[in-house]
Amino acid sequence: MTTLIEKDSATMTLFAKSATGLAVILALASCASVSVQKDAEQATPQMPQKIYVADFGTAHGKFKVDREGTELVEFKQNLQGMMQTGLVTDLTHRLISAAPTNLAQGFQPENAWLIRGEFTKVNQGSRLLRGVVGFGAGGTKMETTVYVYDLNQNSNTPFLTFSTTGGSNAEPGAVTGGATDPLVAVIGIAASGAGGIAHGLTEDTARTTREITAELSDYMYRSGWISKDKWIVPKSLSE
Repeated sequence: MTTLIEKDSATMTLFAKSATGLAVILALASCASVSVQKDAEQATPQMPQKIYVADFGTAHGKFKVDREGTELVEFKQNLQGMMQTGLVTDLTHRLISAAPTNLAQGFQPENAWLIRGEFTKVNQGSRLLRGVVGFGAGGTKMETTVYVYDLNQNSNTPFLTFSTTGGSNAEPGAVTGGATDPLVAVIGIAASGAGGIAHGLTEDTARTTREITAELSDYMYRSGWISKDKWIVPKSLSE
């Protein structure tokens, strides 16, 4: 015969399992996010035919990573390559033809935009905790400032400036697991040889590039240059 104590114990066990399951679902739903904060915006006269993407600067950023000296230099270079590759790929796939560029080459007036940016904060977090535990442990952080120039107007003054912020609280590992993101895969190839830069910061880079693409799409839509079905709504920091 089942006693009252045994029934209560079974009920508590079921409740605990349900609560744990709900916590896991909530953790997964909120494990990673990147948002955009608009800083300055001016009108520019026409839709570009092309977008150039330059390396994002690292000189003034705060880097909290487990590297020093030449390893840190390599880390920053790989991060720059990841961002440039991700942006060129995502812009071309979802919005408009894009190409990488070197600022040293200089620019002639043309109907094109130039994206420059800076990494203002990069926190690697704990790869071990993210990979083994997940669900918020060892979270990463990436913040950037983005400048967009119209090369047909003024290549020295941006007409659009905004910042991005966000991070990855969990990454595919022993607990979380997940399907491969094609953009993450492309960025990961650009990060080859970076010695563990993949996963958390790779995914942050993919999310950041998507929000940059969304911000440009939003500008183009509000300017009347693209149809609503091409409009990508950015995630505002105030949301």
